[in-house]
Amino acid sequence: MRNPSFRAGTASRGDIRRASGHGVSRMALAVLLAAAFVQALGYSAWMPLLPLYLRSYVAPGSTTEIAGNVGLLSGAYTLALFASAAWWGRLSDRHGRRLVLMGGFAVYLAGMFGSAPAASLAQAYMARILSGVGAAAVIPAAQAYLADVSDRPARNRRFALLASASFIGFVTGPLVGTWLAGPVMGMSTQAMPWMVKLPLAVVAVLGVMLLPLLAWSLRAPGPRAIEEAGTTSVVRDRRFAWTSMILAGLAAYAVGSFETGFNLLGAMRLGAAVGAVALLFVACSGFMLVAQGLLAWGPLRERFERRWMAAVLAAGAGFMLAAPRMPSMLSLGMTVAAVALSIGLVAPSLAYALLDHDPGAKGVKLGRLAAAGNLGQALGAFVSGGLFTLRPEAPFVAAAILLLGGSAGAWLYWRPRTPARVEAS
Repeated sequence: MRNPSFRAGTASRGDIRRASGHGVSRMALAVLLAAAFVQALGYSAWMPLLPLYLRSYVAPGSTTEIAGNVGLLSGAYTLALFASAAWWGRLSDRHGRRLVLMGGFAVYLAGMFGSAPAASLAQAYMARILSGVGAAAVIPAAQAYLADVSDRPARNRRFALLASASFIGFVTGPLVGTWLAGPVMGMSTQAMPWMVKLPLAVVAVLGVMLLPLLAWSLRAPGPRAIEEAGTTSVVRDRRFAWTSMILAGLAAYAVGSFETGFNLLGAMRLGAAVGAVALLFVACSGFMLVAQGLLAWGPLRERFERRWMAAVLAAGAGFMLAAPRMPSMLSLGMTVAAVALSIGLVAPSLAYALLDHDPGAKGVKLGRLAAAGNLGQALGAFVSGGLFTLRPEAPFVAAAILLLGGSAGAWLYWRPRTPARVEAS
């Protein structure tokens, strides 16, 4: 029996674009960017309000219980992303991108709506897990859709735009959330507890407005078109795919560990105010966004092969080791920017190379890559808190060692296809 991936691999680029709908419309691209923005906005807008939100469900004065549930609620969302991303990607390969995008986004919105009126802490956890399960579909399926309907240069630019929309949502979320919940600040949550939950409902309403636009703007190729576009569920080079996922997990672990580490470093060792630490998070997200933009520059993107990957991972490790030695918030902020700029190049480069390596199973590959990143970031955030209590330098040293291991692994095993071979296929 003929392997369907062979047919997909031998199709010309023009055939692929004709099969998948002659590219992507501006409306479809705008709707996908809006969906990525809303998904990130809903996650980050809630984070500063979690302690106030939890006061509705725990006994007054139970600060330890509140602190514990803040971490558990955040972890439940991240673990739901990890557990669901590859499954959604596989579904998108079998049943189409539009159906999975709409289904996943609808599940995410249902979780957001459910978080607002939750009558108990158990219901709050169920709603949070539900929103994480749905959110896991958005980025992998959107990337797979863009890969189906774009040639290689356009695909890479659109991936960068999608990542930028997600980063912007993450950065602006805390500002929007605290602004919407402003009336409860400085007063008892018993006086107006529903205002803490208002950002959840507002984000969910924005998402509901996007659902019909997703259905209307995204083309839905038939099964034959999907096969010709290279979305069959066959991964030909499994070693390269596994290497890419391991590198994604290590880079994401470093990001999760670093964010927790510099948060604790700024607050506990340097005595920084909450606003100053918040600026570090903005700087981290902002410079990762800059890294996404750099990869939109063709000469850099085409030359980003194993030596570059090994170099940026090693550079990230060096800056990570320097962070706990910084004497001021200004110097720490400069180190945060350097780490974000280097590590921010990793994930999109892995996605580009994975899709270039063979045309099959886009949804599966992108879903697994996202799952590896989600797991790594969750482990990094969880482990670094305990390591910091042992020794403040420990989480940075551990993350640096893993990045150096990733650098060696990239040099030895991560060998993406050259531009000439990609065009020849």
